[in-house]
Amino acid sequence: MSGKRQWILGGAFIALGGVLLSNNLGYTDISIGWLFRNFWPVLLIVWGASFLLERKGIAEMVSGVFLIALGTLILGNRQGWFEVDLSIFWTFFWPVVLILIGISFIKGPKMSGGNNMAILSGIEKTKSGWNLEDGTYWAVLGGVELDLSKANLEPGREYHLFCNAILGGIEISIPENATVYCQGTVVLGGLEMLGDETGGIFASQKVEQLSIEPNAPIIRIHSRVALGGIEVKS
Repeated sequence: MSGKRQWILGGAFIALGGVLLSNNLGYTDISIGWLFRNFWPVLLIVWGASFLLERKGIAEMVSGVFLIALGTLILGNRQGWFEVDLSIFWTFFWPVVLILIGISFIKGPKMSGGNNMAILSGIEKTKSGWNLEDGTYWAVLGGVELDLSKANLEPGREYHLFCNAILGGIEISIPENATVYCQGTVVLGGLEMLGDETGGIFASQKVEQLSIEPNAPIIRIHSRVALGGIEVKS
């Protein structure tokens, strides 16, 4: 997570803790439930602002503007500042999200290797000595953790990992002595690869780590995220 987003998230928790502490000490009587019901759209505005602050690319800027506009419209409706009918928006929003998810699967590389499913469960490969093979990993309402720095890698061999996080999360640790190519798409989620972060409504990302060692193993990580998150770190 980037520094600016860490500050925003940390500030939100500090503010919430401050309200609870003030209530417990008897200085205020503010209903947390009332605050959330009436002001939760502020979270969308803050989320959108974090994308604009990053200034990474067109996809992040569009996501930021969209989230700020949506949060402002919902907040204004709830506070009575103005009245905008959002029923048409919600009619199209989720179908469009599903279409974007479908496009990300169609345009991406063809998946191969064995299927590893974490559906309402978890997959952990973090102990020393496990053998890495080409494969497809699914985190559907679950989690996957792969520590490739502890896997047996053949010198000069090329590995392909296809990682799909749908309402779930995948975390991959890579070895420093390997050449790694990462690419991925994200729909309403987050994607962080080797310290480079993207996300929002729809975005794509490509990063690489080149090894200076001769005959280093090559790892290609293909990621798709929908309402979830994938992190690749060294």
